[in-house]
Amino acid sequence: MKPDFTVTLKTDFSARCLLDQFEDDADGFISPMDEKIPSKCSQDTGLSNLHAASIPELLEHLQEMREEKKRIRKKLRDFEDNFFRQNGRNVQKEDRTPMAEEYSEYKHIKAKLRLLEVLISKRNTDSKSM
Repeated sequence: MKPDFTVTLKTDFSARCLLDQFEDDADGFISPMDEKIPSKCSQDTGLSNLHAASIPELLEHLQEMREEKKRIRKKLRDFEDNFFRQNGRNVQKEDRTPMAEEYSEYKHIKAKLRLLEVLISKRNTDSKSM
């Protein structure tokens, strides 16, 4: 009997750090576990405010989010580098516990950046078609 499914393994998984996997994750999915950890970026400006914001406001917020992403990414990189030096291996998902809030916030910021970029693009398209 032939199986109904196939399993494909990613052999490069162990050679990549979790931040690189976040960069490749373009679906914007936020798991229920991520939702349990409050994110600073979800508390500052509601999504409804972003949809009503002007282009200059969106651009300003985009710049702020990019700076925040850089700051958190550096913090997570430092954590991963220190972990590698101490343990001789890359960080695995279960090793992220001490930095869970930062990883969650990083993921939320990335999703918010995608939203801001889409809103700005849409506003630019709308203003050109008028």
